[in-house]
Amino acid sequence: MPAKAPSPPVPRWTAANDATLRTLYPTAPRETILRELPGRTWEAIKCRAVRLGVSRGVPFISGNHVVPFDPESPVVRSDLLHFLRRPRTVEALTTRFRCSGQDLITTVDLLRQSGYQIKHEGDVFHRVFAPPPSGTRAHAADLHPLRTTSGRFGVVSDTHLGSRFARLDVLEAAYDHFAEVGVKTVYHAGNIVDGECSFNRHDLLVHGITDQALYVLDNYPQRKGIQTLYITADDHEGWWQQREGIDFGRYLTLEAERYGRHDLKHIGYMEADLSIHLGSRGGKIRLMHPGGGTAYALSYTTQKIVESLSGGEKPSMLIVGHYHKALYHYVRNVHVIQAGTTCDQTTFMRKKSNEAHVGFWTIDVRCDTCGAIRSVKCEFTAFFDRSYHQRSQP
Repeated sequence: MPAKAPSPPVPRWTAANDATLRTLYPTAPRETILRELPGRTWEAIKCRAVRLGVSRGVPFISGNHVVPFDPESPVVRSDLLHFLRRPRTVEALTTRFRCSGQDLITTVDLLRQSGYQIKHEGDVFHRVFAPPPSGTRAHAADLHPLRTTSGRFGVVSDTHLGSRFARLDVLEAAYDHFAEVGVKTVYHAGNIVDGECSFNRHDLLVHGITDQALYVLDNYPQRKGIQTLYITADDHEGWWQQREGIDFGRYLTLEAERYGRHDLKHIGYMEADLSIHLGSRGGKIRLMHPGGGTAYALSYTTQKIVESLSGGEKPSMLIVGHYHKALYHYVRNVHVIQAGTTCDQTTFMRKKSNEAHVGFWTIDVRCDTCGAIRSVKCEFTAFFDRSYHQRSQP
């Protein structure tokens, strides 16, 4: 049996070969790369590309022509977002997308304006999926300070728009009432939308961040002279932050501006402080959307929240969302209001034997000349479950 002919020696990689690979590998057809790098198998070329940190993506081709890089293109944006899940240098990005550095920066800026968090450190871009720390957003103290000795405002929370359990009738009734009694500002304590994840998808009327944002802009009540200041939470609307790195509060704010909804203002993530002052002295109201489940005793969790605050950090009033409970109590010189919900009891809440207090608050406060709250009058307007009203109709 004749001896097997020896395999031809594998050519060594040179600096010129590496430069060719960096140029061609991201977008050129396989045949072109094999022709320009003779004597090498496709597997060997792929291994070398991995060592060089060069990725091969889907080229933007229309017919036989490469489509010019367009920062407005959904295809370009989607591919760039996927590529930025790991840190990438400007050189790698411009090579991958065959664009100029200025076009790359323009595209990144457009993505940031859409709510995506993309960090730029030196020559490296990468996406940030961690939620922003609370207190880094514009606070209501900068937007709407209470400068008089008395005031009236409305409170709603956990509207969960986009869910089939959301009560648009209650929300409309709330704003009708606010307009009737002269409320100019409504504070929303989080979960303005229901978000989307695996276990709530079957309860949604609309899916996806874009459609839920548009659903809010189409359906959230708008009354002349009434402004709604809202915070976002780390659940529901916060799920998009954790998965896709999109700040929903920023995203909804930008969509509202395009939509002409100037009455909706995002003021914080998880919490925001509102100033109450006359001159240079005064106190504060804090909006908060905490976590955890409802305690057996309704007041227990909010008592512990107040007790956990460091010295000098206690607000005059604490408005708390998340628990879907309505309660006023006075804890360690703090007026605490659990904001309730405008959403019926969900299947998940029934599973947890957790009732929903459906309704809204009208709050009257009176302060002394130093801004300290001296009296609070709280009125909670309650609603029964939607099925009760349906049975009551003739």
